[in-house]
Amino acid sequence: MKKSALSDISVAVIIPAYNAGRYLAQTLQSVIDQTHKALEIVVVDDGSTDATAAICRGFAAGDPRIRVLSTENQGVAAARNMGIEATTSGYIAFLDADDLWHPTYVARMLAALHPLPRPWGAVYALHRFIDSEGQCLRSGSSVNARGSILARHLVFRFVGNGSGFMIRRAVVDKIGGYDPSYARQGIGGCEDFDFELRTAEHFKIETVPFGLVGYRVHSAAMSSDKSRMARSLVAVSEQCIARNPKFPAFVVSCARASTHLYAFSRFAALKDWPSAASSLKYIYRHSPMLALSVVAKLIFSKARRALSKTLPPGEPGENDLQKFEEIDAMLPLVGGWSQFRSRALLRRLSEIDHSGECADVTSPRQGLNARRPKHPSSAHM
Repeated sequence: MKKSALSDISVAVIIPAYNAGRYLAQTLQSVIDQTHKALEIVVVDDGSTDATAAICRGFAAGDPRIRVLSTENQGVAAARNMGIEATTSGYIAFLDADDLWHPTYVARMLAALHPLPRPWGAVYALHRFIDSEGQCLRSGSSVNARGSILARHLVFRFVGNGSGFMIRRAVVDKIGGYDPSYARQGIGGCEDFDFELRTAEHFKIETVPFGLVGYRVHSAAMSSDKSRMARSLVAVSEQCIARNPKFPAFVVSCARASTHLYAFSRFAALKDWPSAASSLKYIYRHSPMLALSVVAKLIFSKARRALSKTLPPGEPGENDLQKFEEIDAMLPLVGGWSQFRSRALLRRLSEIDHSGECADVTSPRQGLNARRPKHPSSAHM
């Protein structure tokens, strides 16, 4: 594919925004600065009460590619669906209103996905964590995979946020849009993971394994609600398991252990010990040794925090003083492997993915407004 041909391909950029006034200008600027210029940029103001609408109008007045849609507050899934319906581009990229893209993000994602045959429906990039000032805090996980990745993605959650995923429009035609029912149940937060899993059930997925997304960490972010995020992840994972009864027992066991490792860490941080204990029971069912190591790590972490209060502050890390846009995005990420995220586990799940045991591509086309199966009760927490 010639470079000039790729540059002419239109990509829709969907940005849901709710009270995003503090960071939205930086986010929009990171889109405007993309080296790929054929963009259809839609910002969905999801019932904001701050300066979000005014910021959007200011940017739209200076760039004809930007459109602003307004709706009452319905949640990120409904806002993304509204943006999808308002666009016509054959490729769709999603960006949260507080995150950043490297200037080459769209170009690299499109170059990776477009030449592939139609069974490849999406591509994802990795991320770096940034603070409220846009400075890099640390790398996200470096673990990634490509192709048929359903089992591996259910366990490892490669994408990690909603701002690193680009799809062909054919994906929406096949699986429908984002599921707004999580927000209605009060467990919104992992709708992007749900969408990625449903994509992986029907399509192969490519990866651009570099930190092209700046994932912002701040107290007002949806992900800062630890309890809701934990319950949301459990509900999404259980929904995927329910949709795929052909999953081998090993995949189900690993998925639940991985999910509850995340949930346990969130509940423990909140000192919600009953919920933490419930998640620990699920981990124990998968691996008693893993459960013991989780408890040991928690005790060690508490001891380390207590010790750190008696020591002078250390020097800032090398990346602490660098803005996200100043980081060489092509540098490999250095996120390590936890005990659970072992290479042996990834290899075994890869064999299951490639055996076709997890894939089910026989479902009919559903469309954007397709009805979703009801979510399992969150009572299992």
